[in-house]
Amino acid sequence: MTAFDTEPQSALEGGKAALVDALRDDLGENLRDVWVLDQRAQQPLFLRADVAEKIDDVDVEKHLDNERYGFVTRQTYDLLHYSEFQYTHRGFDTWELFRTFLSADGTQVGVLVGVDSDGTNYDFGALTATIRALGDEYGVAAFAPDD
Repeated sequence: MTAFDTEPQSALEGGKAALVDALRDDLGENLRDVWVLDQRAQQPLFLRADVAEKIDDVDVEKHLDNERYGFVTRQTYDLLHYSEFQYTHRGFDTWELFRTFLSADGTQVGVLVGVDSDGTNYDFGALTATIRALGDEYGVAAFAPDD
């Protein structure tokens, strides 16, 4: 079994607890996992038991390092386009990945959310709005991974 918690961590509070609660409310049983990351570290906030078993032998660090590159691409997109970058969505054969960023006062945090790929048409724009509202309410630093 993996070293990651398979339910919301009991120590979660404040913005992180509110984030997991909001995503569970919006996505229900289709929520697979929730991670927060910055340029140096990451933290799992929620990991469904069946997902934990599947990633037991996966190099999660390597996967998250790839997602961390989004800090660079987000800035590039914002400089190249007339509208603000909101989120990234990737589809895999059995699951989908959604990634967005919170940024304020020099603090940047990425939020990664895994959902089941079962034909559900997820509203990633609405999820982005929910996450940003929580960032406004709690402050971006509240979502930074624990060291």
